[in-house]
Amino acid sequence: MKRITEQAQLILRLYELRRETLMRKARSFVGGEFLPQTDDELVAIVSKGGKESGFVLQVYGYWDMVCAFVRHRMLSEPLVFDTCQEMYFQYAKIQPHLRGFRRKMNLPEWMQSIEKVVEGSAKGKKRLAAMQASLERMRR
Repeated sequence: MKRITEQAQLILRLYELRRETLMRKARSFVGGEFLPQTDDELVAIVSKGGKESGFVLQVYGYWDMVCAFVRHRMLSEPLVFDTCQEMYFQYAKIQPHLRGFRRKMNLPEWMQSIEKVVEGSAKGKKRLAAMQASLERMRR
């Protein structure tokens, strides 16, 4: 595990990347109107190309990278849990469709790191359930 100061520097750099103009637009789309209802809808959004596809791939690629840092001990899981709440909300949007998406797109490893981090702990599963409940209220 990296020293605490190195982890703090990395998490601050990741925060700076989240504030970049295009990433803010992508996060706004994914955190807002992006609400796939089925595996096929997620496949269609990601594979159609264009701005929205790019936004989805940018945001989820970013969070999967952050989680790869956790899995490779560059960042601690508790630090990411405490500083990246948005990731859990955004993951909750694709989690029900992840298995089907992977099968249909022949991408068995897609978003594997985020899945392992979010669903790999009791705290992560609890937060995921809370985010999914919030999403269900939003859909109604």
